[in-house]
Amino acid sequence: MIIDAHCHIGRDVTFDQETTEEELLHNFEIYGVDGAIVQPYIPRPYIEEFQNIHNRIYKMTQEHPGNIWGMASMNPHFKPQDYEKETERCIKELEFVAIKITPPCHAVSPCSADGMHVFEVARKLQVPVMVHTGMGIPFADPIKIQPCAEAFPDVTIVMAHAGADFYTQQAIYVAKTYDNVFVEPSGAGIEAICDIIMALGPSKVMFSSDVTLQMAEALTKFNDLHKRGVLSDAGLEQIMYKTANTVFQLGIE
Repeated sequence: MIIDAHCHIGRDVTFDQETTEEELLHNFEIYGVDGAIVQPYIPRPYIEEFQNIHNRIYKMTQEHPGNIWGMASMNPHFKPQDYEKETERCIKELEFVAIKITPPCHAVSPCSADGMHVFEVARKLQVPVMVHTGMGIPFADPIKIQPCAEAFPDVTIVMAHAGADFYTQQAIYVAKTYDNVFVEPSGAGIEAICDIIMALGPSKVMFSSDVTLQMAEALTKFNDLHKRGVLSDAGLEQIMYKTANTVFQLGIE
């Protein structure tokens, strides 16, 4: 089984990328992906835009129950009451499984006042927070997660991209130091992924692609590490779906 822990739909106005529901589902079919956690690309900074893309993701979850789950992504700089209201709608009404912070796109440091508010909301709603790390320094430096992990030990944190080659060792250090921190190394090179697995073990690592064009490459990296003996059969299975299943409480038997 393969669960992709980090996928997008919508139009991203920061990186000029766009993926439709149909394109994403077609990609899953091509590469044998069984399910995914889908989050918005970054829309224009108006709350209505975030509500619209959240609704599109919710529609996907309803059309593919047990295979597609939603992840909310909101700009932490919105008025606190607006951020809380829409995020609570996503978790309680739309049944999304997590919250996302994208520091370079949201122009926020995870450990700033507005960034910390995200973790407060996550604690209240009892869901994990995924944080983009790597590209977008200084806000996206994995070490920015350390104050969050210390202040919110009861909130599970997933470092997206695991530093993305730029800051792999910082990502390893934070994930190794804090029990509530996990990684998904989409976009990282195979050497960095090997270092991550050797340092943290498969139970701290989950598979993801991030961008549809990267899915084949992402799958190849883990399969190659399996063939080379870096990952056992059980380790590969753990990364491909079991870690995400546990972290996001997907309920896969």
